[in-house]
Amino acid sequence: MEDIKAILVGVSKYLISGCDPLPLCINDLVAMKSALVRGLNVKPDNLFVCGETGIVTKDQLSSLMRNVLKITNEEDTFLFYFSGHGGKNCLALSDGLIDLQKLIDEIASIKSKNKIIVLDSCHSGGFLIDSIPKMDINDMVEKFAGYGYAVLASCGAEENSGFHENRRISLFTSFVCDAITSRFLIKEGKKSLESINEAIFHYADIYNKKREQICQQPIFRSNIGGTIFFNVEEYHPYKAEEVYEETDRYIIYRVEPVHHARMKRYAVKVILRFHSSPEQIAEIASEIKSKVLYCEVYRNEISQEYYSGKAANIIWCFFGYDEDDMVDGNYAYRTTWVDEQQNKEWWYRISRDTIIISDIHIQSHSSYEIIKSLKENNIDKNELIQTTRLYTANMITAAERLINTYREHLNNTIDEEQLIESVIPINAEISKWYFKQMNLPIPPIELKEWAQVHINLSCAIHDLSIFYDRRNTEIWEANSRKWLMKNAIKQYEIELEKLKRADRSIQEITAENQINR
Repeated sequence: MEDIKAILVGVSKYLISGCDPLPLCINDLVAMKSALVRGLNVKPDNLFVCGETGIVTKDQLSSLMRNVLKITNEEDTFLFYFSGHGGKNCLALSDGLIDLQKLIDEIASIKSKNKIIVLDSCHSGGFLIDSIPKMDINDMVEKFAGYGYAVLASCGAEENSGFHENRRISLFTSFVCDAITSRFLIKEGKKSLESINEAIFHYADIYNKKREQICQQPIFRSNIGGTIFFNVEEYHPYKAEEVYEETDRYIIYRVEPVHHARMKRYAVKVILRFHSSPEQIAEIASEIKSKVLYCEVYRNEISQEYYSGKAANIIWCFFGYDEDDMVDGNYAYRTTWVDEQQNKEWWYRISRDTIIISDIHIQSHSSYEIIKSLKENNIDKNELIQTTRLYTANMITAAERLINTYREHLNNTIDEEQLIESVIPINAEISKWYFKQMNLPIPPIELKEWAQVHINLSCAIHDLSIFYDRRNTEIWEANSRKWLMKNAIKQYEIELEKLKRADRSIQEITAENQINR
């Protein structure tokens, strides 16, 4: 069972000289506890608070850590939160100092698959992360994505942390609580650590712009592959209707909604049972048009509500001769039918490969046979799987290096010019593996969806390499580059999660191939 186990530490009273009392740190504990329950659905029994009396000694913290780790499983997320005094590479407990880097390293070694450390103290940003995640070709993505540890700190190594003057809690803690509880961050029932951290930086940026004399720069470093996704509410995806029909002459393989603006439109994939003439294609397309005209297939509830009960305005039919053609998108013919409200001169344009028969616009694809022949390769399925995984693993490793370098720019430890210079070799590495991935043979039908997920991930990673390529610096302003990069990172993390699911399905195919050998 996957749970979040959290230790919340707030030190308000000190028995050592040089440390003034911090009475508001007790309020931090209350705020964080509430935020974790409300925002991430952490079970109250999995929240372990240390410091409700104001006192936290080394022995108390050590004892609590041991006890919590006994009940922490490998699939759990372990969260450690600290609020109190801090110094250069140290945190202050009531009876003495503890080494910050040593604490981080100890938490990093905990057996749970991922660890989150949140530090709200002065000078907390001086820590180091021991490594950048590297994808092992011999491991499934499931053993990479979401594994590792991340540290969120309230300020840089030379900065001080403060309190929110209106809310009577620490400033950084207020940002963390607001991000954790924000419903705007929920996507498909989940919140990600990436989106939470982005919100924290956004809140800090707004606050700092209002108070330029006293600024806190949050710090975020991570060696987690991708990010962590938290399930925060039930998600019921919209399920589109599926249309499949077999006749003596053809099979309606799928009806896909491509509605746009005020037009109800369908793309129908059709498998022909026999080689057909243009006249026969026109007859079949007209018959399918009558069947699909009042079809009720939609991508989402909003589309269904708008178009339900209406006749289609445009219907395209894509004709092939087997399921491979449907999956590969390789079609011998494409037909177009539009109703009388449409501009037929536009939709029924004549060219060398087109003809109009009985109000059906037919386009033949002369490249159909050539593309079909490209699939006639003898590559072994296991070899294709291993090669695809090798290229993807190298791209993922390069992507994580790039993202970690970019994060240091957000942390204000390097400027944009240093970032651009630093990512030159990483961008070259990404491009090399990207083009290798794009030139792989067309996969057999049973590997098609899995291979497409790899391609989508490769495209997302390639996007990461664009925005801070020196050749592109004149295209976007600095703020636009940041916005584009942040969204590209989130898309990369989404595609990485999709690959986790796809990899599970490929295990069955790999096992079957081994048996057949």
